[in-house]
Amino acid sequence: MNFGPFDAKQAPSALARVIDDLGPDTAITFSAVPALLTVRQAADVLGSSRHHVARLIDTGALPAEFHGLHRRVSRADVLALADRQSRIRTEVLDSLAELSRREGLYDEF
Repeated sequence: MNFGPFDAKQAPSALARVIDDLGPDTAITFSAVPALLTVRQAADVLGSSRHHVARLIDTGALPAEFHGLHRRVSRADVLALADRQSRIRTEVLDSLAELSRREGLYDEF
């Protein structure tokens, strides 16, 4: 899955893919995403909790800037992390399916 950003030429095909994936009965909202995200916004993009994003920041896995007491993370860094997590998840699940198939634990259709 490509998380964007998309330029004007890529946007129509990206929108068509989203609509095809979600189905015709799904409502879609568009909004601008700021260059710096709050921890909550980053958690929403990553599909995780604020606490998990805070731990990623504290361990250095996700770079952040401090604005007073508030942490802000770069949209590009969050999207890159989401892309890495997606690729790793796919590799792990593919490996697990292959192992299950080799061991005879995976039913063929």
